[in-house]
Amino acid sequence: MEIKVLGCYGSELPGFRPTSFLINKSLLLDAGAITSVLSLEEQLQITHILITHSHLDHIKDILFLADNIIEQNHHPICIASLPAIIEQIKVHILNNSIWPDFTVIPERGPVLNYLHLDEEKDIQLNEITCKAVRVDHTVEAVGYIVRDCNGALIYTGDTGTTQRIWDLARALKDLRAVIVEVSFPDDLQKLAVLSGHLTPALLHKELAKMNRPDVPVYVFHMKPMHLERIQEELKYLSPFLVKPLTQGDLIII
Repeated sequence: MEIKVLGCYGSELPGFRPTSFLINKSLLLDAGAITSVLSLEEQLQITHILITHSHLDHIKDILFLADNIIEQNHHPICIASLPAIIEQIKVHILNNSIWPDFTVIPERGPVLNYLHLDEEKDIQLNEITCKAVRVDHTVEAVGYIVRDCNGALIYTGDTGTTQRIWDLARALKDLRAVIVEVSFPDDLQKLAVLSGHLTPALLHKELAKMNRPDVPVYVFHMKPMHLERIQEELKYLSPFLVKPLTQGDLIII
């Protein structure tokens, strides 16, 4: 499995893009940074987008992607998540008011379609098996267990302190990597808790629930204005192998 980091930050500033990870050139985890990174030819290879929750920084490039490929796309791109999360996108974004509903245009073959996922049920997408697992954020949100023949990846999406995904991670014999959020430094823990996010200290407690110091942990969603402090605090999470991500990084499983 090849995971390319298109964007990995918790806000947008020059040089810092929101969250999006490209797996094997065709499947996306979240859609915060697609069209500003991928060429048109690369955008046309996308077949599925797994959405963790409906916040704008995780869905915004669905809009521009659909607009870019409408004339050349030969297959609909599948937007996949829990039904309640899909409903938020349908009602509030792709509603012919904020943006055209590309699930019905063009009439001959719409650009997008929706796939409702069942919680904690495996689904096969191309050569990848995916499972949505509920996490704790300010809106309904899930993380994903993504697996191919080489092993499994845990992607938390945005989350505060949670439990179920760590229970499942602890039991995964083929777990090869974890991508987990940290948004704020430790001195902003109150804000992190209020907004459903993690700090380095909170992450340390979450990783203890998983208790897998053998598995590399990659951190995303860092707020650019706090990046240096977060990176410094992440150095002290022994015994866990923690690395802050950078745009353009490539993770191979």
